[in-house]
Amino acid sequence: MFRKASLYCAVIAGALAVAACSRKAALDDAAPLAYVPTDTPYVFANREPLPEAAMARWRAQMAQAWPLLLPIFDQTATQLAGEAPQASRWIKAILDEVRQRTTPEQWREIGLDSKLRSAFYGVGALPVLRVELADAAAFKAAFERIEKASGSTLATTQMGTQEVRTITAGDAIILLAIEPHHFVLAAVPADANDMVKQLVLGLERPNQSLADSDALAAFERSKGYLPYGSGWLDSKRLLALIDMPKGGGTLSPEQATCNAEREAIAAKLPRLALGYTRLDATRMDVHMRLELEPTLAKALAALGSGMPGAPAADALLDFGIAVPVLKARDFLVAQAEAVAKAPFQCKELVGLNESFAEAKTSLDRTIPPPFADLTGLRLVLDQFTMPTDFKAELPTDLSGSLLVGSNSPAFLVGLAQMSAPPLQNLRLNPDGKPVALPTDALGSAAAKFDVQAAMGPKALGIAIGPQAIAGLSSAVMQAPASDGVVLSTAINGRLYGMLGDLFANPGLMAVLPAEQQATLEAQRRLYALYAQWFKRIEMRLAFVPEGVDFSESVEMLPAGSGTPSVAD
Repeated sequence: MFRKASLYCAVIAGALAVAACSRKAALDDAAPLAYVPTDTPYVFANREPLPEAAMARWRAQMAQAWPLLLPIFDQTATQLAGEAPQASRWIKAILDEVRQRTTPEQWREIGLDSKLRSAFYGVGALPVLRVELADAAAFKAAFERIEKASGSTLATTQMGTQEVRTITAGDAIILLAIEPHHFVLAAVPADANDMVKQLVLGLERPNQSLADSDALAAFERSKGYLPYGSGWLDSKRLLALIDMPKGGGTLSPEQATCNAEREAIAAKLPRLALGYTRLDATRMDVHMRLELEPTLAKALAALGSGMPGAPAADALLDFGIAVPVLKARDFLVAQAEAVAKAPFQCKELVGLNESFAEAKTSLDRTIPPPFADLTGLRLVLDQFTMPTDFKAELPTDLSGSLLVGSNSPAFLVGLAQMSAPPLQNLRLNPDGKPVALPTDALGSAAAKFDVQAAMGPKALGIAIGPQAIAGLSSAVMQAPASDGVVLSTAINGRLYGMLGDLFANPGLMAVLPAEQQATLEAQRRLYALYAQWFKRIEMRLAFVPEGVDFSESVEMLPAGSGTPSVAD
């Protein structure tokens, strides 16, 4: 879709959109948003520097992790030496420049600061990254040291008083400029003229920028986002720029058909929004929403959730997924039927007609139980302790549960009894009462554990270990979720420490080659740090009336309160 000619047209459109450009003395030259056109099709920027409390926490964490990460980066550079020697040399030179820099003062020596602002945005359709510099001269000196150490000096060109470094990459040119206040990285077509280059580099300011308007701040207020990092991708605007005819010429009938069909697809998912909803020393919450055309959003929301049980606040791992088999089948069949009624005519999209037709053929048939009855799954891990002997089949201590959401859990029990004779005498009622599974149904390795099953009106559950069994009855009797969440994961920070201890298992180390042992040791020590940093990490994907929501929450432990592991 991002064809060479179309990209060129898009940036020319950007040039027209910012006609009568001029540098505005009243604007803050250091504000990256002063260079972002108001009608940019995509942007992600921080209007304000990140909170100092959060930055102080991250600096402390990086000071711990940096000595462990550097050997991994060094190994990556070494591995690249054979297939990409120039990239390998650049990585090594960059690492040598920064490997001893761990304090804010040391980073400011090369022109960088934690209180800086940045923006990634489009001028027309062309991407630009603009990062504020604390000291442009110091940053330039560091860049030149890296160039010299890498043994390859980038080509340079002069645009007015601005020196611009260039890298040719196929049909594109990467532009790098160290301006008085910013480092700028941009991409343009190989045949782009100077006007295009000046626009993306910001040597010509937009007549109306996001610094002039309240657009980004208003967007944040509407979404509940903080000024520390937010933005959007406007798919309709971006596609309209890409589809614009070169030089303002007339589109052929075929081009007009393709543009209309691509833009109709974009209209179904018009915008992606992203931003922080909380950011401090103890917690980071991020939200992303793919906005959908109302009819499509409503159809997805109608799928519901159906995940069994409820989130387990103290579990090591809680993974849930909604599996509304019949509703999902009907939704996909409806989409395929819509395409069949109005098939794509554009040559670039006509393959979708066959794909949808094949999907309909495979979906538009009877789905037998138990699959048709499935509504969701939830896996919870409360505790495990691996044996000293890595070759042992199961942990010495294990507690967890598996819940299967179903419109007919009794049918699942019947299938299990038919396939496993030891279960034939098992009697489960939909009252949530746990019943011990026969030891001869578990196998010799699992026979040492207490394993019980329970059934509710809409769920069947199996639990192992006292902690999980204690909550099994309430879990299977819990009504299926109806909040639109279709995927959720929660990880307790303790799990990282336990995985780190697992990686330290002598039996595991013994079966690995020496080079993999070093990598595993670095990973082990990183996991030990994670166990000291993170209290809980949660991720959720949900269908909501506006579209599809993704959210992530990272809750930190109080500094110094993490449980040390063997890595310490």
